[in-house]
Amino acid sequence: MSSDDAYAAFLDKANEDPSGGRADRTNGAHASGANGANGLNGNHPGVSQTEVPQRLVTAARDRFYVSDSDEPWVPVSYGIGEASSLPTEGLNKPADSITILDPVDWDSQGQYKPLIDELRVESKGNDVRVYRVQIDSVRVEYWLVSHLDGNLLGYKAKAVES
Repeated sequence: MSSDDAYAAFLDKANEDPSGGRADRTNGAHASGANGANGLNGNHPGVSQTEVPQRLVTAARDRFYVSDSDEPWVPVSYGIGEASSLPTEGLNKPADSITILDPVDWDSQGQYKPLIDELRVESKGNDVRVYRVQIDSVRVEYWLVSHLDGNLLGYKAKAVES
């Protein structure tokens, strides 16, 4: 085999989809930096990661939160036990660093409407909220979430707002 053929084979292998076309079962939470220092995450008592619905994975594909950093929307799903509504307190951050926003007011241009619509369908019409979590003076996380059957599900995106 020539070195050109070997190099072409190497490039083909390097460009393969590492997931083999399967949905990400880790929910992107570990890879995207979800840890106890941030707001909503799986490191809260009684919260555990659950499988992300395929509808949310598909809707988030190639969608980005537009800010100074243009980060991708990452689908998330966490088990929150018997909770019948979205959390309003106890989110691992001081209350003044978390702002709860109405999705319609937050997305007044309709840029994220496809994500909101898919989340409403997946959560069977339950309330959808946007949590803005201030990480530091310029870094923010946006959590677009709803709930269904003891699961908090939706999307999160990191942003830089200078």
